[in-house]
Amino acid sequence: MPLDRNMIAVAFAALLVGSAVGAGATALAPPTSNGPDDGVGTGTPTDGVGADSETAGVEQFESEAAFHDYVSRERTSYRARAAQAGGDAGAEREARTTEEDAERSRATAQPTRTVTDEASAGKSAASGPDRVSGTNVQERGIDEPDILKTDGRTVFYASPRRRHTHGERDEGSTTVLDISDPADPAAIEEVDVGGRLLLSNDTLVAFERDRIVGVDVSDPESPEQVWEKDLEGRLTAARLYDGEVYAVVEQRATSEDACPVAPLGETGPSVACSEVYRPTKPADVDSTYTTLRLQPETGAVTDTVSVVGSRRTAATYVSGNAVYLSYVRRASRADLMMEYLLTNRSDLLDDRARDRLRELQGYDLSERALRIEIGETVRRWLERVDEDRRDELRKELTEGFQAYLAERKRDLTTTGVVKVGIEGGLSVDAVGEVPGVPLDQFSMDEHDGHLRIATTVEGGSTSENDVYVLDENLEVVGSEQGMGVDQRIFAVRFMEDTAYLVTFRQVDPFHVVDLSEPTDPEELGEVELPGFSDYLHPLGDDRVLGIGEEDGKVKAVVFDVSNPTDPVVEESRIVDDRWSAVSDSHHAFLKDEKHGVFFLPGSEGGYVFSYEDGLELRTRIETDGRATRAMYVNDYLYVFSERGLTVVDETTWEEVDSLAFDDREDE
Repeated sequence: MPLDRNMIAVAFAALLVGSAVGAGATALAPPTSNGPDDGVGTGTPTDGVGADSETAGVEQFESEAAFHDYVSRERTSYRARAAQAGGDAGAEREARTTEEDAERSRATAQPTRTVTDEASAGKSAASGPDRVSGTNVQERGIDEPDILKTDGRTVFYASPRRRHTHGERDEGSTTVLDISDPADPAAIEEVDVGGRLLLSNDTLVAFERDRIVGVDVSDPESPEQVWEKDLEGRLTAARLYDGEVYAVVEQRATSEDACPVAPLGETGPSVACSEVYRPTKPADVDSTYTTLRLQPETGAVTDTVSVVGSRRTAATYVSGNAVYLSYVRRASRADLMMEYLLTNRSDLLDDRARDRLRELQGYDLSERALRIEIGETVRRWLERVDEDRRDELRKELTEGFQAYLAERKRDLTTTGVVKVGIEGGLSVDAVGEVPGVPLDQFSMDEHDGHLRIATTVEGGSTSENDVYVLDENLEVVGSEQGMGVDQRIFAVRFMEDTAYLVTFRQVDPFHVVDLSEPTDPEELGEVELPGFSDYLHPLGDDRVLGIGEEDGKVKAVVFDVSNPTDPVVEESRIVDDRWSAVSDSHHAFLKDEKHGVFFLPGSEGGYVFSYEDGLELRTRIETDGRATRAMYVNDYLYVFSERGLTVVDETTWEEVDSLAFDDREDE
């Protein structure tokens, strides 16, 4: 009986889409393109995979034509690999495209502005507050864009509400507040910019959807726009460090007008495609990522560097030394099938099948075309064997391939990291690669000359979670592998020589990893509890706070890590709320060490918890709409909502003032 033409291909596909790569691979894979299917290649014999593709690194394109050819080929190959990895089911849930989308991230520092800070910023705070909180950021001293900024005397708040206009722009506006009297803040002006903000001395930089704007706020009652740049792509990251703005802009690389790369359109410099860097190994490519250095006072761009990557899978981390860009590389399943058949199961095949597979290795075929040809070769081989042996051989072949993939799970999906140095001119200083995929920017951390990165590894029938330590050249020098089997990372927090990880599937294991010896990281202990945490924050040397969810409600939990080999749950609280802005953005979290409390925003107000001795609800603050941000000014807590501001005295926890912002819904 003739063998069904698609039977063996279906068998392989079932493995690739099902347990062989696991449902988790689907969760981490970018959505597949709706573009046309890739077809059979030219069929021209080649020497196979070139040496460059086997060497980790980056290099610049030789020409614009080489850029377009590379992007087209890698995108075509990626669509096939992504389809095998499970398509787009669940991918949108995990894809991190921009920091604005991915702000359910983890914070490691929350600076407090003092009189000294204000003086160093060129302002005197003598007549204003002397204790004002700043933005909750990943790295102390490196500011991040947010909807709330202050210089210690003036507050700028870009409400997340959007006004509906007949024009093209719908970013809303920014309310300017005078807080010289902390108990009685006053709205003094409205600035016609919105989005996310950075504040550098007297310049407010606003990142909107399609532009970057600089506003002179030296006179808060009369702010003046002084520069504007078009934003032709999507802002994926921005930082203010040492008086300069660093921005990373993603643009589609698949369009005909992708060259030259011009992230700011005609209002900024362009990068010739021959100057764009690409990974020397195959990677998921459909975009360019350009790192810009910009002067906040004038908007002048002083340096740029561009690399190719994927819009759905890149994470960006910025330290005081470098911008770390990442891209995901998914191994060719066709190549894996070929290697498995010729290396592991060659004894099963006859000469005709082996010769045909070796012949296919010498042709320039697309991923999908090669997969089809391999399936056809195996089908024809099975037709030549005795019919009563076919089912047995098919089972042996497919089960063997499943085991083969499971053994190589850390080769199936890897993350490449590009280190862009920021000292002096922007430069590509190093490239490295680790197994798995990071969750977001907080999965990476630089400490004492090493980059630490936490990843989830999918493959086989289970997932695992790893931590890798890389040296200054991005060479892996140590790792701890295999944590949280059959789970994925929900939160990461690096703190000096320790990493705290939350993995989750049905329970929430909290892992403690010792990183004091970079060449020998070690998981010291873990504790399991219901629900999950997707935000971690330090409460001193021996306690870590987790914010997350249990049974659909917001949860706060304190982990006692005084004995890292035996972390315990000190206390947990579930509040009667189903949403908190903290799960959307680490910027929404506020800790006030002086009063020993933290603020947890909710859907109709927020909650103040004391944390010094367990977790005690001190007060619930009602707001008009969702609470979005909070800050302290001396001994007053400011709680911002979509529509206004509530002021609470932290010595009595009584509301002392409220302020309604102007209605921003333009008819």
